[in-house]
Amino acid sequence: MQNIAIFCKTLLKGGAEKQALILLKLLSEDNKNVILINWSRDKVDPEHLTYIDNNSLKYFALKGNWLTKYFHFLKIVRAEKISIVLSYLTLVNFIAGTSKLFLKDVTVVGGIRNERLPYYKFLFERWVHNNLNNASVFNNFSAKQKFEDRGFNPDKIFVIHNAIESNQLFTRTGERLSDIRIVTISRFVEQKDFRTALNSIKKLIERNNNKAISYYLVGYGPLEQEIRSMAENLNIMNRIKIFINPANIPDILNECDIYLSTSLFEGLSNSIMEAMVAGLPVIATDVGDNKYLVKDGFNGYLVPCRDKNMIVTKLEYLMESREARNEFGYNSRSIIEKEFSKEKLLQNYLELFSKVQPSLS
Repeated sequence: MQNIAIFCKTLLKGGAEKQALILLKLLSEDNKNVILINWSRDKVDPEHLTYIDNNSLKYFALKGNWLTKYFHFLKIVRAEKISIVLSYLTLVNFIAGTSKLFLKDVTVVGGIRNERLPYYKFLFERWVHNNLNNASVFNNFSAKQKFEDRGFNPDKIFVIHNAIESNQLFTRTGERLSDIRIVTISRFVEQKDFRTALNSIKKLIERNNNKAISYYLVGYGPLEQEIRSMAENLNIMNRIKIFINPANIPDILNECDIYLSTSLFEGLSNSIMEAMVAGLPVIATDVGDNKYLVKDGFNGYLVPCRDKNMIVTKLEYLMESREARNEFGYNSRSIIEKEFSKEKLLQNYLELFSKVQPSLS
């Protein structure tokens, strides 16, 4: 029997954590003996704990110093007779990999969630992938190709796209004729290129000064004050609404008309997927695996990084046509339901297990 541990660095809000919880629930519903281990007991989003409790999922949180947590992790894996450890992100990829020195029969599958890493992290991940872990799951094909070209063992790479829960029905509130609301959900970090986003909104407002245009920024992170300052300097703060780590993201999305992502690099964006579930058309930079989510001219548009003119042009087209927004939004949801379902995610992981541990499949 396959006893599976999903191992996370934290349970804060983030794409990796969301995917870990979705997979935990799916494997549990498939009658697998599956547990979740959190390396950082004090780094937990309350919503995630509620999700765990509501779904009666098995959860362990580690505390103490690094060494104490390490040996606690080994103890849990032994006690639960774990045969496969799925780890998410650099630190726990390493911890899970080194655990094989003590747990000879455990198969470790690491996780890489982005197409670009800081150089020191990339070197570390490559060493762990090639020398410690049995395999690594990438959530995007873009990273797979780039990392293979730079020395990752290709035989140990598996690509499994993210999934998202899409059973919630959204009713568009799109009867507003002149009030257009554009939204971005993101961590406030350099990768997301808010300078381009805010300058594009500035240009859009200048070219359409007879229209009520609002820009909703949803998230949290170290650049919050810098983003506020940029909006003030561009004289568009009166058009910006910032939501810091809100609990009602689906409600916010349902109030909006167009989703905008200006990231400089990505893996597979959970935030774009959330917008698509909400039935929004998407304008996104052509990075990572965004091309698997955004079909140009079908549910949105892909644009080059930092191309404010192209972003504004595409925003204007969608802004002027409620019919196009509705059609693209319907297509967004259709893509999610057909290509990024929970059922597909589960099947992909079951196939992975049969490949890395064929004797237990």
